[in-house]
Amino acid sequence: MSNDFQSTLKNLGKQAKAAAQARAEAEDAKRKQNAGQVDFAKEMADVIPLKNTNRYTPPRDSSPIKPRAKEAAASDADDYFYVGDGGWGEPPATFSKNGQGQNDIRRLQSGHWPVVADVDLHGYTQEQAQQVLNEFILFVARRGVCGEIVHGSGLGSAGYKPVLKNTVRRWLMAHPDVLAYAELHQGNDGAVRILIKRNNR
Repeated sequence: MSNDFQSTLKNLGKQAKAAAQARAEAEDAKRKQNAGQVDFAKEMADVIPLKNTNRYTPPRDSSPIKPRAKEAAASDADDYFYVGDGGWGEPPATFSKNGQGQNDIRRLQSGHWPVVADVDLHGYTQEQAQQVLNEFILFVARRGVCGEIVHGSGLGSAGYKPVLKNTVRRWLMAHPDVLAYAELHQGNDGAVRILIKRNNR
């Protein structure tokens, strides 16, 4: 009985010693962890914060150009340029009207002027396409002189007659601010690069 009691006391002593050692190790680890932490507020105490300018930076608009609603466009109808149906047959692959002729066309095809914007007219009616083109010319004029228009080859049109392609090119030939247009690659008649008058305003 006495031996059992002594054995129990020894076991209890070992357990107490082990628990005390574990607590000491835990506290030591905690001290080391706290020593490695940086008091950010204390470190930044001498830093003077920048004044808030309250200047708003709008997000960049990368949405495609779309025709405005008829109600909104009606008020600007006099400012919009349109061409009617038919006439002139199939427009040429290249066109220039400012006296520079082939020089402008060669420069368009060689990438002399940077393309500041492009627009894809697939899916638009002739009327919608012309409305978008009016917006597009103004958009390009605010940023440079050269833009690119994708109108398609017209292979999906009835009778394989390129309706939208012809309308777009006739529109470009007649528009007072368009100086020239040209297909970029021979055999690819689904797009043209355009040159417009320089905006001096």
